[in-house]
Amino acid sequence: MWKITEHLYLAQLPMIFDNKQGFSKNEIKRVLTLEIQPIPEKEQVENVDYKFLYLLDTPSEPILSNGLLEEAVLYIEEGVEKGENVIVHCIAAVSRSVSVCAAFLMYKNKWSMDKALKMVASVRKSIGPNPGFLAQLKIWERCEMNFTVEKYKNLSLDVPGVFDADSKTLWRQPVIDDRTKTRFKCRQCRKVIFNSDNLVHPQLTESCQKYLIEPMEWLNITASTCSANHSCGAKLGNFIATGSKCNGCNKFVKRWIFIDKSKVDRVEIAS
Repeated sequence: MWKITEHLYLAQLPMIFDNKQGFSKNEIKRVLTLEIQPIPEKEQVENVDYKFLYLLDTPSEPILSNGLLEEAVLYIEEGVEKGENVIVHCIAAVSRSVSVCAAFLMYKNKWSMDKALKMVASVRKSIGPNPGFLAQLKIWERCEMNFTVEKYKNLSLDVPGVFDADSKTLWRQPVIDDRTKTRFKCRQCRKVIFNSDNLVHPQLTESCQKYLIEPMEWLNITASTCSANHSCGAKLGNFIATGSKCNGCNKFVKRWIFIDKSKVDRVEIAS
């Protein structure tokens, strides 16, 4: 098992079954299982509290809208506040448990998602939360790790018109706040349609002549490959669910949505 902070540990499923000595050595008092089935009672260590939350490791699996993230984080916090050592585990300690550990660090320390993941990666090198979990953690970060915010409650995880499970992702509205210094407006309707936080590849070279953005709710998507149209009717670029390579930087991007730079105006907001 890997010690993330003073009271937080990350583990793989085999460690829960085969490393009972580690429970005693590290004075483990709580185990949070993020899996499709709980730890059998006969395998549970005496005087250790076990909590099970059903969770699949797929990009379409919700963790925000169904309250799972809140339940997991508060369970960890309850133990940590009591000075109890808590293990969070899934099967491989790569995606599900890493996402929840990162979420706790974000919540407890008011950290960004990137900072929390770097903290976990400094201890457990092989981490890789799936894209759906990362997208939801990013939204939660923008909501300042607030469980009562309604903004994400009804977000759909399905890409309209696309039935390939690999292309499922989160669709969102541009979040405009004081931290957003660069905004992009549709030249036809003059509405802000995305901002710098929504850029997938901010370091695009000038030769690209396009902005790569994450899926936005205003996009009128009718098929897995189609024009990227704004709700006002403006044709802004193209959408390719399976991904494509950028001609300018040669970078392959999944869920390719590119916006023609000539179709939008970039607006810099003074600090």
